[in-house]
Amino acid sequence: MTYPQGVQHMTNLYNALAQNEKNHFTVGSLRIDYPGYKKKGDYRLSRNGVAPTHINIVNGIYNMVTPQNFNELKEALDDLYTYGLTSTNTFFAQTQKELIYWITLQEEINYPQPRYAGRKLPYQRFFEGALAKIGHLTINNVRARTNNHGVGRPVLFNCNSVNIIAPSFYI
Repeated sequence: MTYPQGVQHMTNLYNALAQNEKNHFTVGSLRIDYPGYKKKGDYRLSRNGVAPTHINIVNGIYNMVTPQNFNELKEALDDLYTYGLTSTNTFFAQTQKELIYWITLQEEINYPQPRYAGRKLPYQRFFEGALAKIGHLTINNVRARTNNHGVGRPVLFNCNSVNIIAPSFYI
């Protein structure tokens, strides 16, 4: 499922509900309860009853990246950003792809591009988690940038200054 297909899927599920009705479905270990409370198509994502956070994903990426696999991770994030669950890149396990997809689809629904950043903003933080691991940012700075609700978009790291080609979402 691509991101536009995911937005349409969740909107269709929302539209099929009777007034005050709630429903859910599962994807692997993820549970998607809808409707959410922000916008038409919004949902609550949980795993074992706990809502995963963008910081959880930043930490996971930070822990899995090495200088040797940095470019592979960057390409995998870019592929997932572009193709959603139809991504054929195998760097991430399917469960990781699903988690990243469903947590970022919420952003695409609630803060749609181009007016807002949509899924671009969390992907930027995920990439910065990898940049932190290879020494270009600190992980504490990335965590603060990830959890900066209401402060505005953080300025992006200048990848050109360290000869890194930025992924498509990091502009």
